[in-house]
Amino acid sequence: MSTTRGERDQRIHQVVFRWTDQHLLGGRGIGPVGTSLGQRDLAWWSGLLDNGDLVGLLHPDRPALGLLRPQSRPGMAVIVRADAVPTSSRGSHQLHALVGTADVLTARLALGLRDWDGWLPPADGSLADPQLPALDPADLEAASTLPGRADPQEVAALLRHVLRHPDYHFHFAGAASDPYALGHALASLLDVSLIVEGDVQAAAVQPRIAVTVEKTHLRIPPAHWYRKSPASRAPLEDWAEDIGYLVEQVLAAPSQATPRRPQELLQSLSHLRYQRQGLYRLLRQALRIDTQGEEVAKARRYLAQDDGLRWAQGEFTTLSLSETTELCRFWRDWPSMPEQLTAFLRSRVASLALDWEDTPELDSLRAAGQWLFTSPSSAHKRSEQIRPVFDRIARLWQEGQGRSTIDRGVLLWHARQLADLSATEVQALVEKLEVPAAHLIVLAAHYTGDPGTREFRRGLLGALQQCATATQDHQEAVRAELQENGFLLEALADETAERRRELFGSLLVLGYGPPQAGQTDPQLSRQLEQELTRVGGHPLFHSLLPIAARHLTIASRLRIWREFPHVGNALPLDGASTYLAGRLLRAQTVEEFLQTLRLLFDLRCTGALQVHEFQQVCQEHEYFQEKLYAFRDTKDPYGEAGLDIIFALAELMWLASGEMPPEDRERALSEKKVRELEREERFPDPPYFRLALIRVSATHWGHTATSERLWNSFPLHLSEHFRRYPGLVQLVGAPPVAETGRRWGARRKLWPRAGEESTRNTSEAPSLPLDPSHPAVEDRDSEIKSQDLSETPHRDAGRAATTYRLPEPGGAAHGADDNTTVVADEEWDAEPYGTGPRQHRSDEAPLVFAPPAAARKRTWLSPVVEGWHRLRRFRPWAGRTTRTRKPEKQSFTYPGLGPWARTALAVVAAVLIILAVIALILYFSFRLLNSPVNGIPQSSQSVSAPPAPSPTSPSLSSEETFR
Repeated sequence: MSTTRGERDQRIHQVVFRWTDQHLLGGRGIGPVGTSLGQRDLAWWSGLLDNGDLVGLLHPDRPALGLLRPQSRPGMAVIVRADAVPTSSRGSHQLHALVGTADVLTARLALGLRDWDGWLPPADGSLADPQLPALDPADLEAASTLPGRADPQEVAALLRHVLRHPDYHFHFAGAASDPYALGHALASLLDVSLIVEGDVQAAAVQPRIAVTVEKTHLRIPPAHWYRKSPASRAPLEDWAEDIGYLVEQVLAAPSQATPRRPQELLQSLSHLRYQRQGLYRLLRQALRIDTQGEEVAKARRYLAQDDGLRWAQGEFTTLSLSETTELCRFWRDWPSMPEQLTAFLRSRVASLALDWEDTPELDSLRAAGQWLFTSPSSAHKRSEQIRPVFDRIARLWQEGQGRSTIDRGVLLWHARQLADLSATEVQALVEKLEVPAAHLIVLAAHYTGDPGTREFRRGLLGALQQCATATQDHQEAVRAELQENGFLLEALADETAERRRELFGSLLVLGYGPPQAGQTDPQLSRQLEQELTRVGGHPLFHSLLPIAARHLTIASRLRIWREFPHVGNALPLDGASTYLAGRLLRAQTVEEFLQTLRLLFDLRCTGALQVHEFQQVCQEHEYFQEKLYAFRDTKDPYGEAGLDIIFALAELMWLASGEMPPEDRERALSEKKVRELEREERFPDPPYFRLALIRVSATHWGHTATSERLWNSFPLHLSEHFRRYPGLVQLVGAPPVAETGRRWGARRKLWPRAGEESTRNTSEAPSLPLDPSHPAVEDRDSEIKSQDLSETPHRDAGRAATTYRLPEPGGAAHGADDNTTVVADEEWDAEPYGTGPRQHRSDEAPLVFAPPAAARKRTWLSPVVEGWHRLRRFRPWAGRTTRTRKPEKQSFTYPGLGPWARTALAVVAAVLIILAVIALILYFSFRLLNSPVNGIPQSSQSVSAPPAPSPTSPSLSSEETFR
């Protein structure tokens, strides 16, 4: 092995030297018989070790063992073991050498391998297999053992000899301790080459120290070798106590001691008295607690050296609680304190201040040691500061398996107090400890309400946000804690709006699983709905509903929306139309259908209903006519069930039109929308759909042109038949009054209103002579109590009507058309309503239609009679104004008048005629009395000088004739 390759090769090579007839280098006698080296390296090491004839005067029962360092190769070392061959007649020996680098092979390792099973048994002759394996240094370290314990006084005496002459070689003999234990103790103190029970003859590799039991005569003693015995008077009497203290410390833990060169150890003797006094007294001197002057500087210099730091690191663990607290209070008095000493003190403070027990003394220590953890300028230094705190908490966390959640929280809180941990650092600590999410919820709720715990609570919430998706068992625990602690809404109140939503979403994911579109568990949704209802009064409830909606079914959302109407559009209700349409289709009774419809109405009132989506649903299901007609009562089609069906259809029409249903029927649907709805009719008998259209096209002020047109689509006997149902008349409105047995469409205005063009046809609708068995329309009008259309359109406020409807903003912005006049003649439909024959009551004869007007015989009195009838029907004072979109535009209707109105009209007309006649009589009487013929005296001018006749003046005879 060449030097360059030896520096690179960290393996340990073996060479075995024996007496043989033919060794590996081609000779007879002692030479290499086995190795892991190459031929060139083998020749080099064989020459350095005298071809194996290295050690002389061996004791047959004690092998020579030690470390040799060649002077020509400072970086190399060799561990040798020489054993006498008991079967050899010539007294030969076997040398087993381990070759490697000096930083791996040490004297302490050599003496620790005394009982290693890798040594070959001593024998003569060649090996069966000369190729030996290379060794791993780690294997040798593991095989090293402690030979025994030497007498500390003998070790101290030998050490004093070496330190007195650090450049000399020593041969110690006559020790009472085991030579191998004595050599191992010296090797733990001094970094020197050493051999036990061996006399190395080669000067190139002679050790610094040789230890034997007996005083052996060295074959070739060098000039600087000194034979010494522990019994002889050792030098350095002044340092005897310090060296003795050092030896005791090393022998207490030899594997932890660091060997040093004799010169370095000699220089550190002046500091041994500090170690003997103890770290606490030394630090008191350095901090000027009870010492001043030169002693302070000496103490600080020693603590700043590497030796002092190494010693202080181990001594900090011996400080008591009170001593540590006192040092923390005075630690600032040394501004140039080495950072390593401060780090040692931090570790000690963390190990004492963080404990399951909570006492006033520990509180004092935490308060005094807080400034040791002040935030440094770099993140790396900060990480080094809080590392002992994290390590201490982790160790206690593993030991306290039976502790409660609150106890663990107190421990985390103390760590936060001591090291002034930020929210991010608390989160990192919690994540390192792998605290369950349910425990974090308990701790976050426990530390809510105190402003001083805000950073600690934010760290816990941040750890909750980073928790992975929990298992089913953990989800149940998290749900239980969320319900117990009100979803941590009080803790979330201190966060920003964006972070609050993120944290709340993470909490719901931990407790109820990640949201999945269309796959929400109804049971979990119902459970979440109930728990959210309990916290509905919290101020944050409104803003967090959109996050909770991801985990709720549409049914749960609607129930929450009904429970808390003030949420408005904060709760997403996408898909509500489809869901409610399904409920409408699944309704078992008309009351259940109306309840769902009432919910749709409430959604529309708050703007939460998707109008376009609901229109598509209604058109797809044909306004649920088939479902509603299945609820009808065949025996009483216009009873309670029928009225509910009509009311439901009317409400559906309003909702599907995109407008708000008016509260008091103050407005009507436009003609265009009504005509669109007419095309959706599927079941004409009973005419529920058409009656619902009439309800939405009329107002409580009166009929509109659209509603009259719809009424005209019914036969007269069917319209009159509807009057016999007061509930139907109250819900839909009374049909227009038919006078003189004629259809309502046959009525015409005497003249159009100013600014209004008449849209009526000149041809009249055919008159309908009433059957003698039926009373006149006027008589029936007086018998039946007319229903006022201005009444509340909801027929049953307790069952069918919504009790808390809100009027749509803007009033009647979407009212009926401006043209609300009586329907024109050309709009009258003479065809009977429906397709099948109409059934009549058994106690009355059916109405018979009269022949058309063109077929009747007309006389010269016909125009006069028709004009009289038109004049008799004209009642301009009987109309009612209708509220329209623009208040300045009003339309008039002419409903039929009762007998009292006709009497009043006749009286007023007679009075007017009499007054006109009296005025004419008075006027002509006055003119007649003022004439000269009646003897009225003339003026004097006229008598004395009568005017001369003029050519242009009329004659007397002609004037009198005129008068």
